[in-house]
Amino acid sequence: MRELLAKYKNIFERQLQEIVAEYQCDIQPISDALIYAVSNGGKRIRPALCYLGADFCGKDVDCIKNLAVGIEMIHSYSLVHDDLPCMDNDELRRGKPTAHKVYGEGMAMLAGDALLNMAFEVMLGDHNFDNNMHSAMKYVAKMCGIRGMIGGQCLDLANESKENFGLKELTRLNRLKTSCLISGALVGSAIRCGADDKEIQALELYAQNLGEIFQIVDDILDRTSTEQVLGKQVKQDVANGKKSVVDILGIETAKEYIKKLENEAIEKISVYGNRSQKLVELCKFLSNRTN
Repeated sequence: MRELLAKYKNIFERQLQEIVAEYQCDIQPISDALIYAVSNGGKRIRPALCYLGADFCGKDVDCIKNLAVGIEMIHSYSLVHDDLPCMDNDELRRGKPTAHKVYGEGMAMLAGDALLNMAFEVMLGDHNFDNNMHSAMKYVAKMCGIRGMIGGQCLDLANESKENFGLKELTRLNRLKTSCLISGALVGSAIRCGADDKEIQALELYAQNLGEIFQIVDDILDRTSTEQVLGKQVKQDVANGKKSVVDILGIETAKEYIKKLENEAIEKISVYGNRSQKLVELCKFLSNRTN
């Protein structure tokens, strides 16, 4: 899985550079700021999920190139805004200074806004735009909107001032803030590639659990790892007064909960046999990641 993700990342970086080159302009420093934000490395898990959605449907990665780039632009914009002082107030992202530390808060805000708009411009520019792509974009828009990622970010801000934020509330927060965009990538890609309703339902349930797993592992690493390993500041939730699943369950019980979510996710898609094998392996890989 590590080799497959590295392969997918290389494919994505080439596709990203091809598309970004078309959108560079002479209005500065905004052009440099948004390129800095979207080109700043990272695991590229969401593009990989787009490719895996296509693979699940028996399609080539090229057919969802614009969708993959668009979704990573959405992810990058969300990180730029999350890092701002009015949100999580982070100074380090992927081992480099965050966008607002390099370009200033106002320019970082505009870079995030530009990336969100550019994401949909890129997706609409798909050379083979059809009804499936229209449906996929509608789904992605929902997943990153008020009933998805933005809603989760709203709950995350509320988490700072609510002492009674329990497991139920955190589960809802994580499903909205993290799972929804993961679902946008995987399920959106499958919709683009013509998946049927039963396949979409199974992939949605898998993505929901995968998002929770990803966030809880993040919470554990925030407490147990280092800034050098993660490439970002650690113990930020503690500094911001936010509760996480780790606070409620403890690290060991949180790990058991991750295993439960992993088993549920795998069960949802295992009925598809070899078609789902890479997704099964990805779930196991992300459950045990160390950075």
